Amino acid sequence: MTDTTVISPPAAVTPPAGDITNVAAAAAAPWHTTLDNEIKSYAHKKGYDLSDPMKAFMASAKGHMEAEKYLGVPPHQLLRLPADVNDEAGWKAVYQRFGAPVDEKGYDFSNVKFSDGSDLDQGFAEFMRKKAFELHLPTTSAAALSQAFVGFMEDADKREVETAGGKLAEEKAQLQKDWGNNYEYNRQTAVQGAQKLKVTAEDVAALEKVVGYSRVMEMFRKVGAGTTEDAYIPGKQGGEFMTTAQTAQARLNELVANPQWSARLVQNEPEARREFDQLTKLISDYKEEAA
Repeated sequence: MTDTTVISPPAAVTPPAGDITNVAAAAAAPWHTTLDNEIKSYAHKKGYDLSDPMKAFMASAKGHMEAEKYLGVPPHQLLRLPADVNDEAGWKAVYQRFGAPVDEKGYDFSNVKFSDGSDLDQGFAEFMRKKAFELHLPTTSAAALSQAFVGFMEDADKREVETAGGKLAEEKAQLQKDWGNNYEYNRQTAVQGAQKLKVTAEDVAALEKVVGYSRVMEMFRKVGAGTTEDAYIPGKQGGEFMTTAQTAQARLNELVANPQWSARLVQNEPEARREFDQLTKLISDYKEEAA
């Protein structure tokens, strides 16, 4: 008897969920759907192309390689700058990281000295502390800058002394030429004139800076020689009319003994200079040429 049994085809087998052989299921869901939301947000923020796993991986790897250059740096070597330029507290912290003190008292200038070993003037030291703090200078930089200032001032003083010395030497040489063989006699006479007026060496030095060595020496020479010839100075000086060389000598003697007036003269104060010029002209028998 013939067998007529019909054999049905095998039923389709549904693969279990997650089976990698399920190509249709894999194609239906993007590879990055199961990523943590924070990671996906970071990737989107950085501009990674998540449509291609290889591209996303390459971008992530490059970023990590760049970050590795800074990995391992101690926290105290890292510096975060304030985002706001007006963040005073934030910038103050930055300046302090670079060596600026928390206040003006943090600047120490005890090791800043003049070439002779003397300390800074307190006024100058306070000025430097104030300015250094305003400029957020590190303590070492403030001290170095102060020492540089000291060196500059000393060099300036040295140049001034050298210039004055050269000018004085020139005037002495010219005066010696003008006085000729009578130089030593005239010099001694000038010394006597200064003594008559009770003028100190310091006073003479101050006067030389204002009117010059030659003029001062000639004035004192005539005083020492006893010049008494009358002359006339218009106007009042010190409350009385000046009509004689003797009166002018007395007035000049009085003024030179006054430290305040001497200081005014050294500073070339117009009124003091005018009075000095009139007195010295009278004492040295100065006569103006007729107009």
